[in-house]
Amino acid sequence: MNTPAENNNLSTFPAVTQRALETLNTTRNAWLEARRQQKAAADNIATIRQRRAEMEATTNALNEEWRTLFRESQGVVSKEMKKLRTEIALGRETLEDFDELLAAQESENALLPQEAGKLAGQYISAHNTLVEIRAKQIWEDFMQSHGKALIQTLSLLKSTMGREASAVVGVVNSVNDPDTVLKDFIHKHITKPALTNAAMPEQDPVFKLAGVAPDYAALADFRKLPSPAALHKMKIRQEREELKKRNRAAEGI
Repeated sequence: MNTPAENNNLSTFPAVTQRALETLNTTRNAWLEARRQQKAAADNIATIRQRRAEMEATTNALNEEWRTLFRESQGVVSKEMKKLRTEIALGRETLEDFDELLAAQESENALLPQEAGKLAGQYISAHNTLVEIRAKQIWEDFMQSHGKALIQTLSLLKSTMGREASAVVGVVNSVNDPDTVLKDFIHKHITKPALTNAAMPEQDPVFKLAGVAPDYAALADFRKLPSPAALHKMKIRQEREELKKRNRAAEGI
């Protein structure tokens, strides 16, 4: 993951960049916290499942032991067998409790991936905004430092290359006139490399802090986000489960 921007570095940047970095940090931290909660919930369910599996294995072993004793005693139920039967019944009841616990946990955690996806989208949006702001700043800084020399050089090339291109066959509009020759030169040496080269200004101080792209994990979380309609259905289903749970609790009073 990208290293988040530290607040003590922000004062060196323009105010608009500082605000964009602060927004990015806030949204990124919120997304990371949602991911932490999602992982903690998944780990908790995995632990419960493991405990259930252990209980099921123990109960099955006790049941097999009881059946063996039952066959060997020709149906005579001893005190030991009665005790085993009680433990087996308790084990089966506990398995049902485990199933209810798992169902409740899964219901409570159902929307955690969606929350992580939503917060990932906010972080990605904040990162895109920062990149847009910084790209304009880099261009403006470049033009302020080198713009005059760049324009002068291109104007000179327009004159010399245009004259050279038309020296033999004369000027043909849209083929070798000075304007066309300069446009072709700019396309070959500037526009085309910019369109085909994926290199980014990773050494720029802002991008050193925020990265030139959002964390890949955030992009992955955002792609998993269901449609609004699917999210609505999930919320309705969760509300129904919570209502059933409250009704069962009320009936038990």
